[in-house]
Amino acid sequence: MPNQSFADVITDWEKLLATVTANKDDLQFIDSYRQQLEVEVAGAREANMRQSAAQAQASQATRDLEGFMQRGRTLADHLRFGIKTKYGKSNEKLKEFGLKVFRPGSRKKSATAAKPQPQAGQPQGASPPPQTGQSQGTSHPPVTAKAAPQEATSETQNPS
Repeated sequence: MPNQSFADVITDWEKLLATVTANKDDLQFIDSYRQQLEVEVAGAREANMRQSAAQAQASQATRDLEGFMQRGRTLADHLRFGIKTKYGKSNEKLKEFGLKVFRPGSRKKSATAAKPQPQAGQPQGASPPPQTGQSQGTSHPPVTAKAAPQEATSETQNPS
C-alpha cells in the first residue's frame, strides 16, 4: 500500500464515517468503532494544525535568529573598530578585548632571503650548472654546445 498524504487519509475516513452514519440502523453492532473513529479524526486534525503552527513558528524563529546574528556581528564589528580607534592598533590594551595587537617590525624572513648567495664569477640570477650522475668530489668543465656550421650562401660576404 503506497503512502497516503494526511489529507487523503482524513478524506477517506470522513467518507467512511458518512457512509456508516447513513446506514446507522443496519450497522448498530459497529457504532462504537464509528464513534471512536470520529474522535480519532478530530484529534488528527487538531494535531495536524498544531504541527503546522509549530513548523511555522520554527521557520519564523530561524529567520529571527539569523537576523539577530547578522545585526550582532555588525554591532560587534563596530565595537571592535571603535576600540581600535580609541587605543590604536598597536596598544597592548587591545588584548583585553580579544583583539590582535599590531607589532611593526616583526616580519618573518621572506623566502628570497633564505636562498644562498651566488658564487663569485657567476652573474646574479644564473643558476648553477645541473648536476649529472657523477660524484661530487670531481670537477669537470661544463659541457658547452658546439655552434652549428653556417650554411654557405652564393653571395660573397663583405668583411667590413
